[in-house]
Amino acid sequence: MKTLIDLLFDAEAAHHDAAALSIRAGLREDTWSYRRLWRAANAVACHLTEDVGLRPGDRVVVWGSNSPVLVATLFGAMLARLVVVPVDPHSSPGFLERVTESTEAAAVISELPLTYEARGRALRLDSLPLDAGHSFAGARPAGDDIAEIVFTSGTTGTPKGVVLTHANIVADVTAARDVLGVDPRQVLSILPLSHMLEQTAGLYLPLSYGGTIHYLTSRQSPVILQALRRHGVVVMVVVPQVLTLLLDGIEREVRRRGQEEGWQRAHRLAPHLPAKLRRLLFRDVHRGLGGRLELFFCGGAYLPPDVASAWQRMGVTVLEGYGATECAPAIATNTAAARRPGSVGKPLPGVQVRISGNGEIQVKGDNVTQGYWHDQQATRDAFTEDGWFRTGDLGEIDADGFLHLRGRLKDVIVLPNGMNVYPEDVELELAQENAVADCVVLGLADGAGNARVHAVVIAAAAPGGQQHERVAEAVRNANTRLAPHQRISGFALWEQGDFPRTNLLKVKRHETLAALSGSAPAAATTTSPPGAGEDRLIRLRRLLARLGGVDMGAVGLQSDLTLDLGLDSLARIELAVELERELGVSLEDDGLAAAGTVADLLALIERGETAAPAVAFRRWPLQAPARAARTLLQAALLLPAHALVCRPFRVEGAEHLRDVSPPVILIANHTSHLDTPSILRALPRRIRGRVAVAAAADYFFRTRRAGLAMALLLNAFPFSREGTVRASLEHCGDLVDAGWSVLVYPEGTRSRTGELQPFKSGIGLLATDLRIPVVPVAIAGAHAILPKGRSRPQPGPVTVRFGGPVAVADSDDRLETAARLERAVAGLMSDNGAPR
Repeated sequence: MKTLIDLLFDAEAAHHDAAALSIRAGLREDTWSYRRLWRAANAVACHLTEDVGLRPGDRVVVWGSNSPVLVATLFGAMLARLVVVPVDPHSSPGFLERVTESTEAAAVISELPLTYEARGRALRLDSLPLDAGHSFAGARPAGDDIAEIVFTSGTTGTPKGVVLTHANIVADVTAARDVLGVDPRQVLSILPLSHMLEQTAGLYLPLSYGGTIHYLTSRQSPVILQALRRHGVVVMVVVPQVLTLLLDGIEREVRRRGQEEGWQRAHRLAPHLPAKLRRLLFRDVHRGLGGRLELFFCGGAYLPPDVASAWQRMGVTVLEGYGATECAPAIATNTAAARRPGSVGKPLPGVQVRISGNGEIQVKGDNVTQGYWHDQQATRDAFTEDGWFRTGDLGEIDADGFLHLRGRLKDVIVLPNGMNVYPEDVELELAQENAVADCVVLGLADGAGNARVHAVVIAAAAPGGQQHERVAEAVRNANTRLAPHQRISGFALWEQGDFPRTNLLKVKRHETLAALSGSAPAAATTTSPPGAGEDRLIRLRRLLARLGGVDMGAVGLQSDLTLDLGLDSLARIELAVELERELGVSLEDDGLAAAGTVADLLALIERGETAAPAVAFRRWPLQAPARAARTLLQAALLLPAHALVCRPFRVEGAEHLRDVSPPVILIANHTSHLDTPSILRALPRRIRGRVAVAAAADYFFRTRRAGLAMALLLNAFPFSREGTVRASLEHCGDLVDAGWSVLVYPEGTRSRTGELQPFKSGIGLLATDLRIPVVPVAIAGAHAILPKGRSRPQPGPVTVRFGGPVAVADSDDRLETAARLERAVAGLMSDNGAPR
């Protein structure tokens, strides 16, 4: 294996139709096999060379969120011997433009429309052809070909791109495989693929094992936890901040349940137990994490020892490593066989590490870059005279060969999420403000020891002693121009005439930081970080713009949700789903319906901000023992009892089911508790045995006993009619992915009159997102036997009529789809087609 294309080719040859990648597309899981990924990469390569006209060596900027399509695009460009320039999806358009200009890119492939005139071709990621009629016929790349130019996180000045060849990256992947001693089969990806840590450890390494990588559409904690449970994730590649956030969430739940004493007792006992018993001790935690999570690969920033220790005590291994983009990126790592808490492990095979006279970590190996793109001076500065790469980090190697980090030579601020902030970039923006005479930006540790972007400002003269207010406004203005990770979280006013400086007039940052740390609290006046509230509003505006089909700039706080944004009842259902998915916020339907403006909606979110409560959907009713028991119970009890009260019983339109290949959505009018048994009795056995029934969560699952009976006898699952709807909708997707048909009553409740009630608009969303045929069903007679409000049935005739399957595409209008499905059921109930 000499190139990344060799890696993918070998993986496809070995694993063919095994799952390689997956992502939640609406309510369904879009799973890509190794064969599909290889074919899609070939299609992209053919398109970029034959249709777009790109040539080997051309640079292609790729700007998009993690997805199978993004992976196919990366591999396709490399297959065509193009140079990929991945850009973080959260980078500003200005940064994207500078990268494009710096690399003289021949094309930009972006997830969103560009806001500037691209030098080369501008292509949309979602418009690339992914199924070519033939394989790419051009020459494949060689090991010394440039695979990528990776720009270090978020500079706002002149970008600096790290040049990495196929051989650099393959050397790192191969070395990691040799020493890690783990088999990453089910991997959850949450870091951007523009980050080399995620590419190497979260993409190339799992693919080389034949693993499956699951991508998310959101990185909110509820979505991560749901994905862990859904996929039985074993491995995650993370930065320390993710471990901290997940641990904080677990401890919040412990406090909510009042179990702090037991939690602390378990942590005291755990160090004396083997790993398997630790997992048993913390079984409730592991159940919430999917039950299979075993390993975190952690890097990118400082990992607090207490966080790593807490996960270890819970029976989850944390392998901390160390690297740099210039080293593709891994330099050293702890392994399953050799771990030392507090260290970043031993150097990888083939990677040499030495400590210079001033304590700097220096590296040599096949994984190390040749330098920076068109920047000879930066390249010379990055290497010693004898060819070792200068990391800029301080460290030492202990007697057993483990590397320990001791700090940084450079002034780069490393945030808890692994992003780098270059102080000069932030200073440049802040210095543009009239209220700022001079400034210096430092990494100031918070109470947890995490670095935060902090500005020290010499204020310009201001009348009336308004320096603080003017500087606070200046910080807010600068933050609007900075990338999210660069934003200033606090500032201090420097009361002296100038900062301490060297003979070359450079600010002595360490002395400034020392003076700041030792100053009285009043001197370090802070301003609120713009992060949470501001980011929430931005995400909300972006979401509303997408749902309303308008430009984000048209969404203001006073925008009317109905008149200005066109959010009808169906769109508000989608909004509820997306708010839970993107913001981890659950809103009740009545509150959401009453919100008139964006400001009203934001107030609702801020008042009721809470992660959507986890809805536990039982898996045992889908297993073979439960299916067998259900078949017996229905044959022995349910269907005979139904036959006693529903007589005569007729089935019409059964011919429509002969060519139906499950899964399907069954939709029916709803007048009686006899409706579900009637439909099950009328269905062919091959369909009946694989049907799950959506039952009102607030009615049939009010008690545990009733819920168990419904699940066993009817394979019913709780479907929320209001409030938290995302979990119910997504469970329908899980069922369909597993081959189960779903029976839904779109009216939402039983009709008291027996007449068809208007369908809830959510059936349109469900049908278009599930993308399977919808079979309309009409039931006549059940209302007379057991109407709503009666507890004793009066025997009588029942007829069930099936209509022809209705094809629904994900591109169909959802409101029109709901109306079309309502007409289909109404047609079966009409005089000229009613069940007789």
